[in-house]
Amino acid sequence: MDEVSRQPNLLRAILKDVWRNKQHFLLLVAAVVSAFCVVWTTHHTRMFVEQRESLMMSRDALNVEWRHLLIEQNALAEHSRVESIAKKRLDMHRPKIKEQVVITQ
Repeated sequence: MDEVSRQPNLLRAILKDVWRNKQHFLLLVAAVVSAFCVVWTTHHTRMFVEQRESLMMSRDALNVEWRHLLIEQNALAEHSRVESIAKKRLDMHRPKIKEQVVITQ
């Protein structure tokens, strides 16, 4: 029972000491808060760097795909290929001079 009655006295003594040295206590609190801020900032910086690297890799992959699509588009739009498909699949041909009609307005 003597220990239980001693604890409030101990708590009072600690609080009195903290109150007397409040500047030191505030500096301690500021240092701890600053340390947590550094940890938080470092963590988020690492996450953002990882996300940036991932986005850059995606961008590079999309650029490669875009270049391949441009090459494919140029190959598909070639005049000789279009003409060949028109002749073979659609049975189209160039009109003869007699078949041509000129329309004037």
